[in-house]
Amino acid sequence: MAQFDLIVIGSGPGGYIAAIRGAQLGLATAIVEKDPAGLGGTCLRRGCIPAKAWLETAHRYDQMSDLADYGIAGVDVSALKADLAAIVKRKNRIVLKNGKGVEFLMKKNKVTFLKGTGRLLGGGKVEVSGETHEARRIILATGSVPKELPGMETDGVRVVNSDHLLDMTELPSSLVILGAGAIGVEFASVFARLGSKVTLVEFMDRILPIEDASMGEELAKILAKKDKIDVRVKTKIASIERFPDKVVCHLEGEKGGVVECSHLLVAVGRGPVTAGVGLEATKAVVDRGFVTVDAYLATAEPGLYAIGDIVKTPMLAHVASDEGIVAAEHAAKSLGKDVHPHPINYDRVPSVTYCDPEVGCIGLTEAQAREKGHDVQVGSFPFMPLAKANIIGEPHGFVKIVADRKYGEILGIHIIGPKATELVASSLALLGGEYTVDELINTMYPHPTLNEAFPEAARAVYGRALNA
Repeated sequence: MAQFDLIVIGSGPGGYIAAIRGAQLGLATAIVEKDPAGLGGTCLRRGCIPAKAWLETAHRYDQMSDLADYGIAGVDVSALKADLAAIVKRKNRIVLKNGKGVEFLMKKNKVTFLKGTGRLLGGGKVEVSGETHEARRIILATGSVPKELPGMETDGVRVVNSDHLLDMTELPSSLVILGAGAIGVEFASVFARLGSKVTLVEFMDRILPIEDASMGEELAKILAKKDKIDVRVKTKIASIERFPDKVVCHLEGEKGGVVECSHLLVAVGRGPVTAGVGLEATKAVVDRGFVTVDAYLATAEPGLYAIGDIVKTPMLAHVASDEGIVAAEHAAKSLGKDVHPHPINYDRVPSVTYCDPEVGCIGLTEAQAREKGHDVQVGSFPFMPLAKANIIGEPHGFVKIVADRKYGEILGIHIIGPKATELVASSLALLGGEYTVDELINTMYPHPTLNEAFPEAARAVYGRALNA
């Protein structure tokens, strides 16, 4: 029986970061992973990283359509076609390289890699592939899997989930996507640009329903106009019929009817992986599959922590990583290490969607700000007048600022447009009361850049944008 100070079960962006932090603090640490492909978890193997590799290909493919406008002659763009086998091959290379990077970090930090399925036995014991190990502290980071819907169970052939789509080597002639959250709109953007006929179905009244309403409304317009995507909100798939060569979807709602497609992507979210991991042998509280934790990610079982997609916090890789740090530091402190963990401020979590155009949001939406009792002022500024947006050929979308009228505090920043996922990162420093609308107006940004939209959006809060 091997003994450790800390065992981390799951090696996704929460788990492996937790293991590294624990080891840095002097804890004898082990990490458990059941995936035969290796370390990295869903984000690396079947989520964030491979999906973004597909998105990059689709973005470059789309850019090739107007090479002549950029002064690049002699290329017959009509002869271009998407080679999905090559896309998958490149995706796999990227995943392999990053996976080896995680393995290197484990070795560098002297983290023991335990291959196999980890199961809690209670009392600080963990079973891995028939062997029992003891740990003074345990962090559970088992992640999530795509949700299944009754009657629309995925078969990996005609009815697929995001895992299946990432390894598809033949382009769907027509693709219906059920669910227009981040996963749904990202794949809609990819396959529409590569040449599939895409129908996007969302039960809520707009796509990207958890973001500021203006984001989903603008994105729907762009996807419909530029990529010819059939966007159907306030609509659901009531039933489907499966055939060897197609799926027939029966839709009900605002845009009901019958839609035939070569493939149906079920993208209705992800569910926590907490069944079968042994939580019943502990005092941890589980609510509808999610583990209940305190501000330091500690459960009701002494010495047991839970992080990432198995707790009721945003299902985002960067959230899991920060939670891993907090849990590891709290575990180390409880074992006598000189470290001072700080709980995460979940009001300051950036949300990013890598569709095309990208969406990046931080802070309160306009609706949330009003619900919290703020006297709300908003200002928006489009990218279209900016020289940089026109230079890169992406003059669409806008920056929206949600502010408090009384104090000028910036409550939220919401961006749709070029490089939105990068721009939102710099927006973090503008929230939390440290910055006001007036201070943003008086901040100098370099020209020509996309960042010039920020002070203009701030001026728009007062109705005096200079370049509108």
